[in-house]
Amino acid sequence: MMAQSTIAVMKDIIAVQSSPSTTFTYVPAETKKRKREAKVVLRPCHPGPFELCSEGVPDEQYAEALHCMLRKCRRLVVVVGAGISVGAGIPDFRSSTGLFQTVKDDFKLKGSGQSMFDSSVYKDAATTSMFHSMVNTLHTLSQDAKVTKFHQMLSELSTEKRLLRLYTQNVDCLEISLSGLETAVPLPVKAPWPKTIQLHGGLQKMVCAKCGWMAPFDPTVFQEDRIPECNECREWDSVREVVGKRTQGVGRLRPRIVLYNEFNPDGEAIGKVTSSDLKARPDGMLVVGTSLKVPGVRRIVKEMSAAVHAANGIVVWVNEIDPPAAKMFENCFDLILKGDCQEIPSILERWEKSKTRPKRAPSTRQKKSESASDIVSSITNKTISENDRKITDVFKVKKKAVGRVNGVKLEK
Repeated sequence: MMAQSTIAVMKDIIAVQSSPSTTFTYVPAETKKRKREAKVVLRPCHPGPFELCSEGVPDEQYAEALHCMLRKCRRLVVVVGAGISVGAGIPDFRSSTGLFQTVKDDFKLKGSGQSMFDSSVYKDAATTSMFHSMVNTLHTLSQDAKVTKFHQMLSELSTEKRLLRLYTQNVDCLEISLSGLETAVPLPVKAPWPKTIQLHGGLQKMVCAKCGWMAPFDPTVFQEDRIPECNECREWDSVREVVGKRTQGVGRLRPRIVLYNEFNPDGEAIGKVTSSDLKARPDGMLVVGTSLKVPGVRRIVKEMSAAVHAANGIVVWVNEIDPPAAKMFENCFDLILKGDCQEIPSILERWEKSKTRPKRAPSTRQKKSESASDIVSSITNKTISENDRKITDVFKVKKKAVGRVNGVKLEK
């Protein structure tokens, strides 16, 4: 009886499977790739400004958005200024204790200390001497400084493949001393480009203003009002003199930093890098420690913020002061944080700890499901006995052995 009922059931199954109404047709996937939807990065209810929390649990309105950007963005652009190096012992430029004010007081200037960073310093022996003194002091500070927590956080972002590019206005070269934040001097015009772009050069090199020869910066050659000569130009001039050709003159060495009102030797390459980064659809931007007074940097931040917003990303401002009130920066920053940028790594760590909860004990329902799964696994792993095998064989689909005895069909 059992065998007959089993055969009847199998006939019904075969009939259903062969029925036209239950036939499945394979539909191939579309050959055209779909564009990936941009993920909306979490934004706070209002942009702020928020005061960075120095202790205790930070404000969730900004901490969660900051955490989301630094932990989830894959193409993050960071633009930094002198404010990130204050914690390393290097003064900024425009604050009441910055370099502009210090230089003005030390050299008793009538105007602003910014004049010591202008290309006109080489027009006068007195200003050249003051410039050399200031550059040597800044170089000493940079050599003695140690990278801060914020610098290390940028290095970690690069190591985790989250940092698309770091644009720095600093000449202290602290960023490029860390793994993953290397640069190239001079900056190549064609890709691949380094992770860090020095917008204003750096004090790690000195360069000849005539032939472009470079060497590691040597503060001993920049003394008083003497502008050192280029050894490469001098040797080349000596060779020309020996072969009877007229001399072409000897160039002068200077620190490879970009002063106000002068040509940037990496200007073309920087333009190529920014164009490439804009096309890469950055999904987040962090603007830290800069007052955005330099026109070129203002333009980079403005254009990059538009690209970030087009990708549903977030733009964050971090500084002791408010962002510029210029019309070009309206609706530019989604989150404004006022305070020391060195607090950001600690804020992220405290916020993550405040959000971690101990694992809950399994519920009664979970326990029942776990016990049921244990029973099933024990049954499947158990060796089937001879009697059990005979019973289960009845329900298996077997090939039919067909024979005829006296014209009657027989089945096994």
